[in-house]
Amino acid sequence: MNKLSRVLNSFQKCSRLMLPLSIVSINKTQTILRGYCQKSEFHKGEVVVPTITSDSDEQQYEQNVKEQILEKALGFVLKSGWSVESLSQGAEAAGYPGITHGLFPNGGGDLIHYFNVKCNDNLVEAMEGWAKEDSKELKVPAIFIENAIMTRLSMIQPYKSTWPKAMAIQALPNNVPNSLATLLSLVDDICYHSGDRSVDFNWYIRRVGLAGIYKASELFYLTDNTQDSSATKSFVKSRIRDAELIQTALNMNPVSVAPQTLTAAFVTAKNMLGLNTLK
Repeated sequence: MNKLSRVLNSFQKCSRLMLPLSIVSINKTQTILRGYCQKSEFHKGEVVVPTITSDSDEQQYEQNVKEQILEKALGFVLKSGWSVESLSQGAEAAGYPGITHGLFPNGGGDLIHYFNVKCNDNLVEAMEGWAKEDSKELKVPAIFIENAIMTRLSMIQPYKSTWPKAMAIQALPNNVPNSLATLLSLVDDICYHSGDRSVDFNWYIRRVGLAGIYKASELFYLTDNTQDSSATKSFVKSRIRDAELIQTALNMNPVSVAPQTLTAAFVTAKNMLGLNTLK
């Protein structure tokens, strides 16, 4: 018997708060990493119905309950923060006992992870829409990446006042794996939709570089009080230019461009640490 079953059984003995399994809708679960190189084949006219065991039913039911609670909990973040209290209030808002927050061993870390995955999925939908637009600007990778980063940062806006605490929670050892997974998924999505189809070592360089740009921009965004986050947009544009300079240097004679490469890397590092003023 899994954790959810034990929690529900203990409350079913003394109350009628729990909904029967038959009326809970089965939703498609979220995935973090998208396999862009994988291909699926569908046979026209055929409907494939997978065999679902009772264990699968329980796991799907548990996942659905978790998602309901997490979605409701987001509404309490501004009041109670990224905390167990928000999860407890979210559980009650979803029609479950407050103690159901025990389903989330990482507490607020699980709530932050859910929010990050949700935002990444929303960004992918937006980027897929951009690909259908007949815009010459969005065909330029640097502009596409800049728009993607700004769009993703704008999703933090409703929780901007609480996000420094969220970043601190993500840095805790038990939350680091999920934090890295969502960050790597984010940069992979952006690189793919911007047109990157590299299969060599540049695949790693671009994604690691973009991860650094995003995290630096995220920190800068939290201190940006300009209208429409114009300062953050300028910061992102500058970091992308630095990255392009480094990429150009790597494609040229490394000896002749070493001073330029070191200067660009040094400027980028200083900006990530907030030691430079925006020009």
